[in-house]
Amino acid sequence: MITIIIGGDIYPAGSIEKAFMEGNAAEIFHDLQDDISTADLSIVNLESPLVSRETPIFKPGGVIGANIKTVNGFVASKWSVLNLANNHSFDHGSQGLLETIQNVKKAGLACVGAGENIEEAKKPFIKEINGERIVIYSMAEHEFSIADEKTPGANPLDIINFVSAIRQYKQNGIFIVLIHGGAEFYPYPSPEMVRRCRFMVDMGADAVICCHTHCPLPWEIYDDCPIIYSLGNLVFEPLNEVTDSWYEGYLARLIIENGNIHFEAIPYLQSNTFTGAKKMDDTAKKLFLINMEKKTAQIKDAKFLESQWITYCLQQKDFYISSLFGYNKTMRQLRRFLLPILHSKEELQRALLLVQCETHQEILNTIFKNYRQKL
Repeated sequence: MITIIIGGDIYPAGSIEKAFMEGNAAEIFHDLQDDISTADLSIVNLESPLVSRETPIFKPGGVIGANIKTVNGFVASKWSVLNLANNHSFDHGSQGLLETIQNVKKAGLACVGAGENIEEAKKPFIKEINGERIVIYSMAEHEFSIADEKTPGANPLDIINFVSAIRQYKQNGIFIVLIHGGAEFYPYPSPEMVRRCRFMVDMGADAVICCHTHCPLPWEIYDDCPIIYSLGNLVFEPLNEVTDSWYEGYLARLIIENGNIHFEAIPYLQSNTFTGAKKMDDTAKKLFLINMEKKTAQIKDAKFLESQWITYCLQQKDFYISSLFGYNKTMRQLRRFLLPILHSKEELQRALLLVQCETHQEILNTIFKNYRQKL
């Protein structure tokens, strides 16, 4: 039997930074520590670069980073592998990411999901445990952290690359996929995320585990394989105003026996009235699992999932369209009134064409990537 623990997003900064720097595992993970340290393999998402000097990049949204000495907390807590395929791994540029990789490895831990170029970033973590080949393949949605042929970064979420990787590396082993993606604070996976994760299982993945949403999402067992749509934050103090779900999450315990995977959730609370993460008490755990089971049943209903997604997207309509058309701050504040006045049906149809057609997407990506390199 093999036990693998997989944890969600960690940002080792704020009031928890001192404990990470000093390697105080008990203060960080409390009663979760035994589950982490006794696993045959433990993997967690490091949501920020660990840097000795700040070199922040220019990007929309938050730029975060943590002290390079916080790696001590991961070592003391007995994490085996730090997953770097996420939207913040390149927040301090090439220097910050390469320094992170170098010092994580120097501390005796492994990395997955990022590298000095795309070929390095695509390489999975592979380890033989008790005679079983374990392969961890990690990807992140396309934001401002993605590697290319010359630039360090994260391994992009790319279905073609995934299929190539599973054909090349599985070799009758256990192939576990990690994905960093999804809509932040939205309590369900999108229909496309469900379709994508199920396809990965169809292609041979034995488990698919997602992070990024900053809230726990449900899981399902699809063709005898666990698909976990978001673990939630593990240790991540809020940077701005957040919902209650920010403070909840669960570890994924995967038990591998005779080539089969069994999944167990270990629910916890984090970074609320205390530092670090602690297991939920029995009452809270029971309510959490009932809620997750209810959502698991709901995501099996394709019509429900589509309806919820459409409602959510329409709630985001004004923000997304105003961002697409490049409104300044004043215009964004007036967007509800300006959108129908400033843009005709023809203009909206043209915008739709540009964002939904694969070739137009590729052209726009190339144009803006080239433009960004000249900033």
